[in-house]
This record gives sequence, C-alpha cells and structure tokens, in this order.
Amino acid sequence: MRRFAFSLPGIHCLFEVTREAPQAREQDIWSEFRRHNIVFDGPYDSWRSAAAASDGYDAPAILAKVLEATRAVVEGRAAYERDTVIFTEKSYSHPLLAWLLYVASRSDLRLRVVDIGGALGSSYFQNRTALAHLADVKWCVVEQPHFVSAGRTEFEDDRLSFSDSLEEAIDRVKPDLVLLSGVLQYLEYPLECLESLLSGGVKFILIDRTAAQFDVAAKPFVQRVPAWIYSASYPIWFLNGNELHDSFARHGYEVLDRFQPAGTFGSVTPPPLQELKRWGIGVSPAPQQHEWPYIGWFLEKPEIQRCA
Repeated sequence: MRRFAFSLPGIHCLFEVTREAPQAREQDIWSEFRRHNIVFDGPYDSWRSAAAASDGYDAPAILAKVLEATRAVVEGRAAYERDTVIFTEKSYSHPLLAWLLYVASRSDLRLRVVDIGGALGSSYFQNRTALAHLADVKWCVVEQPHFVSAGRTEFEDDRLSFSDSLEEAIDRVKPDLVLLSGVLQYLEYPLECLESLLSGGVKFILIDRTAAQFDVAAKPFVQRVPAWIYSASYPIWFLNGNELHDSFARHGYEVLDRFQPAGTFGSVTPPPLQELKRWGIGVSPAPQQHEWPYIGWFLEKPEIQRCA
C-alpha cells in the first residue's frame, strides 16, 4: 500500500493506493474455479484416507439430482443425461454404440446387457433410439439399493430393469455383454472386482470412461463436485492401465479395441491462472493440475477350440 498527500490553502488530501498481491489474486481465481468445476484433490495415501476426506456416494443430493435428470429424459424434456447433467441435443458415445450394435449383430439382433453402476439407466436412455430396431433388448442396471428402489418404482419396464446384485442380474438377463461405464474408478477395490467379473467368462465386456493412465501408479484422490451439479465429494482412483491389461490377459480376454471416450477426468489449470502466468503475474506455483483423457476397452472372450 502506498500513501500520497498534498496540501493547498484550505485543502488537505490523502490518497491510499493498494494493489492486491499476486498470490492472493491467484488464490481468488483458483477458489472461483473450484466453485464452478469438478476438481480432484490428492493424491491420498490410501482409499480410506480419501474416503474420510469426502462425503461418499450415498449423499441424498446425488439420487435426487439423478431422479430429476432421468425424469427429464423420459418425459422428453432432455435428450440424455450424464452424471445428473442434462443435455438438450442428441449425442452418442460412438465407440460404445458401435460395440453394442456389434454384439447385437452376433446375437440375431438381440441385445442383453448388464450395466454395472448405470445410475437410473443413463446409457440405456441415451442409446435407446439407436437400439429400437433390434428384435429384443434386455438391459439390467446394477446399482446401490436406494437407486434400485427408485429405478424400479419409476423406470422399470419390459426392457429396462434394476438389481443391487451382480449375480442376480447375470442370472436374470444372461448377458451377452457387461458394461462398466465410468464405474471402476469409484470402487474401493477395482482390480479385485474386475478380476471377479472376468472370471465369470461373459463373452463381451465393454469398459468405458475409465480414469486410467499407463505411466503413473494407481493413486486415490477425492473428487469434488460443485453445487451447480450437486454438492458432493467422494473418493476416486486414478487407475493404472497396465494393471488392467494384465487382468484382461490373465483371464484370456482379447482387447478388440482400446479407445478414447470424449472428455477428460483430470481438470486442467483454469484459464485465468494461465493468463496470469502468461503475463508474469503470480509468483507461487499453481496447484498441480492434469488433463488426462478417459480410456475405454472392448474385450472378447474367445471360444475355446475343442479337438474332435
């Protein structure tokens, strides 16, 4: 802060000029960025410590927002929803849709899907128009009990069903394909759950929108969701892709496709901070940020060739 004073006959003036410190301005911008964007804090030493620093997945606000968004889709007020955010224009995850149709083409235009962690049918409702020509569709979402209860009450029909047990869902639907879209990273023991699924020998497995990298060890973080979506936080893994590939190979699955879904799971340094640094303002290092793309895989379990 600087002070300037001058006097004239009968007048005395004092000016104070202040300039906000660059570090304070940078912190203000970063705080504002966090208020409007999904961000990740960490890494943490363990999943338990990340869980202790977050609210968890069963926060009531999450189901309320998912219900609201899914109703908008079913009633035709939105084209689709993802993570409670509604979209008014149709859009598809083209690798996901292409492989769904591929599986149906291998099964007389019938499609039987078990969708692990599928909310209230997000992927089903997003793709149902493109699947409407199929002879038969059976799509069972495996979710937390309170999601299952809501789904059965409002959205279940002869195509879409809900279960809180993977074993029950598989027994009911007898799936050609198991879908894991944006779910592995939110499990406390993702590799163990993947191993259990792979050991079941389902013909096709589609793993979409997975937070994984190939050059960094798996680490837990805390994902913080801004209030404009729903105010919540929960633990999340940034997984290691090589470990996932090892699991695929160990159970005899072939990777028919490794693709990059739209979007990134790691937030980038906010543009205002980049601008400050471009102009040489801000002497403290910005919080570490990363732009990591999602990864997806389509797996097939080859038929065992038997000797005559």
